[in-house]
Amino acid sequence: MVNWENTFHEVEQAKPEIALLPIGAIEQHSYHLPLCTDYYAAQALAERVARELDDCYLLPALPVSCSREHSDFMGTLWLRPATLAAVIEDLVESLRHHGIQKVVVLVAHGGNWIVKPVVREINLDRKGVHVIFTTPDAFTVQQGGFDELHAGGAETSLMLAIRPDLVKMDRAKPDFAPSQGREFFDYTGLRAVSPHGLWGAPSTGSAEQGEQILRDATKRTVEYIRKTFAEIARVEKEFAEHEEG
Repeated sequence: MVNWENTFHEVEQAKPEIALLPIGAIEQHSYHLPLCTDYYAAQALAERVARELDDCYLLPALPVSCSREHSDFMGTLWLRPATLAAVIEDLVESLRHHGIQKVVVLVAHGGNWIVKPVVREINLDRKGVHVIFTTPDAFTVQQGGFDELHAGGAETSLMLAIRPDLVKMDRAKPDFAPSQGREFFDYTGLRAVSPHGLWGAPSTGSAEQGEQILRDATKRTVEYIRKTFAEIARVEKEFAEHEEG
């Protein structure tokens, strides 16, 4: 594995086949978690995945993405979906220029719906380039009878494992889930249905659980990446043979 801390010559010698682009967010995470929760989660998981992949160029996590649904909370930053799409396109083009044509976009923030269509467009527009994306399901589980959509037990556990110094459990609000569905992130923004910015059960969080979440997410993500690129190669080979026949 190489990353942005290496020299250009070290990356050149490593000849990485895959680039890994994590995408985080800077947005409110209720009263007990820092704004940078998704950023740290994205980077921590990506580092573990990159080590397993070996032939990987790990990019620094994008700290800001599409967080408009949290815009009623102070400190939240956001990009327009078109801006994030353009950033992904430019980074893929940078990698392609250097001969890296396999790119994994690892999305650690649920509001980045634009990733799917932009990945599709890149793959259909640029022959030879293969971009896939993955969102770790382990980051959004059910805890304590609640759907873990934001700042609940799963994210609390992750931060207790990654950066416990930034977690303020004494300020955590009681476990809570609005009566509305998750579509209200889009309809009203989160603060209208959860004034304290919580959707989950922070009381269930623990560092041990956070470490397990990271282990499980790493295993599943690595398996998905390897399986998907292998299947893309198989499908394209069969298609080429069919066309020649």
